Amino acid sequence: MTATNASFYRPELDVLRFVAFLLVFFYHSVTVASGIFDSFRIAGALGVCLFFLLSSYLITELLEREKSQSGDIHLRAFYIRRGLRIWPLYFIVLLVDYLLQLHLNPGVFTTSRLLAFLFAAGNWYVAYHGFTDTISTPLWSIPVEEQFYILWPSARKYLHRSGSIVFSIAMFAVAYLALAHLCHAGSSAILMIWVNSFVQFQFFSTGALLALALRGRAPKLHPLVRSLFFIMGLAALGAAQHLFQVKETSDPVTFHLAAPGYLCVNLGCTLLFFSFLGETRLAKLRPLVYLGKISYGLYVFHWAMLRLSIYLVHRLTSGHQIARMTTNALEVAFAFILTVLLASISYRFFESPILRYKKRFEVIRTRSV
Repeated sequence: MTATNASFYRPELDVLRFVAFLLVFFYHSVTVASGIFDSFRIAGALGVCLFFLLSSYLITELLEREKSQSGDIHLRAFYIRRGLRIWPLYFIVLLVDYLLQLHLNPGVFTTSRLLAFLFAAGNWYVAYHGFTDTISTPLWSIPVEEQFYILWPSARKYLHRSGSIVFSIAMFAVAYLALAHLCHAGSSAILMIWVNSFVQFQFFSTGALLALALRGRAPKLHPLVRSLFFIMGLAALGAAQHLFQVKETSDPVTFHLAAPGYLCVNLGCTLLFFSFLGETRLAKLRPLVYLGKISYGLYVFHWAMLRLSIYLVHRLTSGHQIARMTTNALEVAFAFILTVLLASISYRFFESPILRYKKRFEVIRTRSV
């Protein structure tokens, strides 16, 4: 395998990565909200779906360019690149969490849970055993991505373009068959639906179809159109929770609500995607581009930093009469600052050296480290 002179990098999509992280961060950190505002807070969890769509688009675009430039897709190089990007930080946080809980809360983070996460089945374990409130709580989404990585590159390598489109559409259809099946479990199905790989694969399917349809092009849209798409995208995510309760509900889960709800999520993610794709002026917003570059670390560390922030604010405000809205604002601010600091340190001193080594296995050059 030899690298070509071709390159691909869209800095505006790094900004979108940061937006996806912010949605998830505010879902986890903001606790003072009610009514429609609480629906939009909960809808922040759907930033994970935006991550999935964006990841699939970028992976597919790189695979398309690799196939066009070199005549083939080099699976070994692809898996080495993915492993070097995802696994080092992922494995370290998992092992630290396991050892920490073994010492502080024996039985909370079991060996079977650790093994499930180590072998790309953590989301399935969560589906049947629930979440734990530990520092690795957000990592359930990583196995979902890994499962997609196992399937899609091989499908794209051995299928023609039309076959790849059919495969993507089939993934989308399977998501709703899985959704219909899971809805029979009633209200207890909400967690199993949320962490289910087949349900979440619809967003990978959408990202892949977008890459195949666009063929490397980016739409030239008027800024007002992009602004409208952005607002409509956020509104669609909010509506998915407020009208259809796709993420949290106290009622039995029914397919006639879940199906349009997830279609609404897909629409929202797609609109947000198009509001950013091709907006090259966003590259000038270097701090936001940088935060997008370190968004993996932001996502991995934010839960732990939020827990630390809550503890610090409680210690600082103990014995004082302070409104809950004020203390929550302090928790959010401290958690965000701590998360950015830790993710920056991780990216600079731990991830970057590994990413520089990863460059050796690139066929299409991507962004600089």
